[in-house]
Amino acid sequence: MDTICRHRKTGRPLAFTLVEIMIVIAIIGILAGMAIPNFRRLRDQAREKKCFEYSSLLTRTSELYYIDQKSYATEPAGLEPYLSNGRLPICPSKGLYQWIPGTELGGIDGQKVRCTIHGHATGTFGG
Repeated sequence: MDTICRHRKTGRPLAFTLVEIMIVIAIIGILAGMAIPNFRRLRDQAREKKCFEYSSLLTRTSELYYIDQKSYATEPAGLEPYLSNGRLPICPSKGLYQWIPGTELGGIDGQKVRCTIHGHATGTFGG
């Protein structure tokens, strides 16, 4: 008994040939090769934007800390009581936030929040 499905008119088996399957696999591979780098780039951009958002949050929280304490925190850990759940935000790329001295005009007054991975700094506070 023949269990292969056959075309009604021609009697040929209804199946894909090896060449057809290989062509489909090659096309899928080409499309994946084009899409994966774009997904990685977009993921990295999203992580960088989230990191900047967190560093901006730390800058604003530093100003709140100053209003309460009449001085600025000497390190990010001092802001924990002012943040949600009492925890510092974590850079999505596992970078650390640190205070760096300086202003946009190059002066040493004031501080900025800088990520060790992404390298961008927020606006100046204090000084």
